[in-house]
Amino acid sequence: MSYKIGQGYLGSGSLQVSTANQELVPNPPSNWTVKYNLYKFSFDNTNPCSIRINGGSPIHLRGGQGFEVTHVDAPIWSFVIVEAGIEYNWIGAW
Repeated sequence: MSYKIGQGYLGSGSLQVSTANQELVPNPPSNWTVKYNLYKFSFDNTNPCSIRINGGSPIHLRGGQGFEVTHVDAPIWSFVIVEAGIEYNWIGAW
């Protein structure tokens, strides 16, 4: 038996280029009282970069390394690309 845990998907509509300290997880609709908690998340970076997850310390990613979590990992409510000029795309499930 399988159970649905998600409500929807978010992500980039095309290849993007970061600004410094860019937050990827958008603010939720104004009538929500909580932030998005992404139980699945995938980030693909073309260039080397540093990221901050849920307010943590910077983590370095090699160019093309990417990052991914599934429903067995801690959910993501904040994902920041530290450097400007990083080509990326992302998708998350909430």
